Amino acid sequence: MSKTGRSFSLRSYAAITTARLIKIGLRLFGRGGTALPGKTALKIQPRMLSLLTEGRRVFLVTGTNGKTTTVRILCTLLGELGYTVITNPSGANLDSGLTTTLIDNFKVLKNSSPDTLALVLEIDEAYFAKLAGSLNPSVCVVTNFFRDQLDRYGELQHTRDLIARGLDQTQAQLVLCADDSLCASLAHDRQQRSHFFGMSRSAMKTGLSGGVLESGFCTFCGGRYKYEAMAYGHLGQFSCPDCGFARPQPDLEFEASPDREGLVQAQSLKLSRHDAAGRVLTINTRLSVPGIHNAYNATGALLAAYLTGASLEKLADALPLASAAFGRMERFTVGSKEVCLILVKNPVGMDRALDFVMQAQDFGSGMLLLNANDPDGRDISWIWDVDFETRLPEGVLGVSGVRRADMALRLQYAGKDKQDLDIDQDYMKLYDRCLERCPDQKCLYILPNYTSMLDLRAELAARYGLRDFWSQD
Repeated sequence: MSKTGRSFSLRSYAAITTARLIKIGLRLFGRGGTALPGKTALKIQPRMLSLLTEGRRVFLVTGTNGKTTTVRILCTLLGELGYTVITNPSGANLDSGLTTTLIDNFKVLKNSSPDTLALVLEIDEAYFAKLAGSLNPSVCVVTNFFRDQLDRYGELQHTRDLIARGLDQTQAQLVLCADDSLCASLAHDRQQRSHFFGMSRSAMKTGLSGGVLESGFCTFCGGRYKYEAMAYGHLGQFSCPDCGFARPQPDLEFEASPDREGLVQAQSLKLSRHDAAGRVLTINTRLSVPGIHNAYNATGALLAAYLTGASLEKLADALPLASAAFGRMERFTVGSKEVCLILVKNPVGMDRALDFVMQAQDFGSGMLLLNANDPDGRDISWIWDVDFETRLPEGVLGVSGVRRADMALRLQYAGKDKQDLDIDQDYMKLYDRCLERCPDQKCLYILPNYTSMLDLRAELAARYGLRDFWSQD
């Protein structure tokens, strides 16, 4: 029996049994049951997370954008290395959801050797300070910092400081985005355990990108950053002329290009690893999930997996096996057409999604959904920071969601004629019309925010037999 199994008390087993019974009941009623079982278990045994992760190889993934996709790619890589992997595939990334995930896999935790088991857990930014220490992480991946849910997280510096406090509760190795000034600043006073990923300088665009520059001032002295080149948003080759803080040299960097001429459904990656002696190893591989932002996610996942001692060549060979997480560049076929779901939740995410759609030669129809429920953030003013003016596809666009009127108004201000907006409270009726407008051999691109994506996808899963969002397969 493993260390985890020996350390459990009667209270802990009571908590696990209760959570399992609740989960069974919820599933009987067709509910995912990702939060309530764990919440109940924590009431009974507050130390449950620490007990379940004790003595294990734990990877934590946090940050604003890309957590779920990074987790999925990392799970694929570790699985190909021979690890048994436990993860929270639904994106339930608060303490209750994490506890539910681990209890669901208690038999595996109890009976597996720590050397062959990996826990890969997405964790909410705001909860990171509270939970990181109790999860016993070996590696912490921080993807990036973009303005998101201001009514919940506050400004970016506050989110960065929350994660910094969480990191100081651990001795984990840190995997940080070199191109994000806020993310790279987390290496301060943690240099010996920090590792960086980013885009190759030669692949960046010279000067400012014209996108949303959300972190223009130095974390340490307040001076304005100078950018020699940009990737997107505020990611790029930054430096502070006042105090000298600057983008660190990535340990692993990438260059991305479309996988085949005229297609953007996949991309080729050229990876370069820099060692302490200044030597560079270059490897070519392929990523089936499109988008520059996903190239960042993949490179972060590769670097995290590399810290296990695996060879970069073996990891690069495994990367093409990774697929999109639910709702994140997720594609499926409907008759002679395709549908693609692209989750968007903040200005930079929407800009990336619109860039992708504008480049997609298979674009046939489009649909945007905007809710303002608690998980989305009640403040939807971020849509006015999106560069819709230069990124709107032609033709009729469908608009739905609780805040559909706000989105429709924003699109009209961006130059969309009122007659080119199909607005409907019933998102499934709207979906049917948008799909009907989509020509054969083309794709309907749907850009929802979080709760609207969950609602729509649940309907699509029932109609087309898509995998449940809590499934790992």
